[in-house]
Amino acid sequence: MPRINLILASRFRSSTERASILLETTDFDALFLGFPENFGESLNLYRLGIISEEELWNDYINMTGLSGPFANSLRYRLEPLIKKLPLIAHDHDFEIYGFEDFQYHIRLRGFAEQQLLLEFKSRATGKINPDEWRALLREELETTKLLEEKIVNNLQEKCAKHNNSVFICAGLVNNIKRKLSPIFNVKVICLERYWKSPLEVLKTLFILKGFDNIPDNIVKLCIKQHLEYLDYILLYDNIDTAHEAWVRELKPYMIKKG
Repeated sequence: MPRINLILASRFRSSTERASILLETTDFDALFLGFPENFGESLNLYRLGIISEEELWNDYINMTGLSGPFANSLRYRLEPLIKKLPLIAHDHDFEIYGFEDFQYHIRLRGFAEQQLLLEFKSRATGKINPDEWRALLREELETTKLLEEKIVNNLQEKCAKHNNSVFICAGLVNNIKRKLSPIFNVKVICLERYWKSPLEVLKTLFILKGFDNIPDNIVKLCIKQHLEYLDYILLYDNIDTAHEAWVRELKPYMIKKG
């Protein structure tokens, strides 16, 4: 039975560094990363040394049309892993695939832009509209759920061609594991425990309790804390150090990723 290692990496660069180290000691012949499906060719050209890292990211920007800040954010998080790919390729051969639907990948930018507008509006007016935040997060989470089905179909098709596959993602994978387990030997590897940000906590509450079952005062509280969390990001050089400072000062509850 073909094997799949589902590696849970958080949205932090430090987690990607751990994933890149793990790959050095993992036997695999297929690697699935959070890029659009049609970006796999560029990833494999880079892995083989045919194009440079800069050319790889230029291909990504040209393909997706994403603006510099959004692309640079992804580049910052994934850079440790991307830099390791040619080095790992010297030891054994493997194929790289993007597992995200192209249209969904583009829609993520739309969600991020809408979130920025709501953040600005909340700061400028000093008021938090729970209905607007609930509507935005509902659309994002429901879209993510639809993507999950496409990811499962993609993995079922591609992983059947390989003996040992590695799937690296940030997010919940319980349903993905459940749907793949009947035909694959699936193992989940959680790289770290980390403190969820206020917005992640609110998303988790919506997933567990339902969008209409979280009262407005809880939504407002989470968004208020989220805006305070953003102050840390503005004060520090990167999101990793900002998050660490936030944890040191506020000591939120720790929740295991996944």
